[in-house]
Amino acid sequence: MGEIGVILATFLLLVVLFFVLRLLLGPIKIITRILFNSGIALVLLIVINWIGRYFGFHLPVNPVSVIGVGVLGVPGLILLFFLSYLFM
Repeated sequence: MGEIGVILATFLLLVVLFFVLRLLLGPIKIITRILFNSGIALVLLIVINWIGRYFGFHLPVNPVSVIGVGVLGVPGLILLFFLSYLFM
């Protein structure tokens, strides 16, 4: 009976460890995805500003606009275009 108890305790420990790691890695995965998308948004905004200077168009490049475009994606970029057009 002692061996079965050790096996069950080990199994229970592995199950608890699995759920704890899953809870800890979930937010890290989300934060990593937001940072990666924000990096792509930064490069995209810089390229748009570089091309837009020939046409007299400029989008703000600041942490709020970069994270907004990074989180929202293409709709965030379109929103930034409209807001920039409204307040120019």
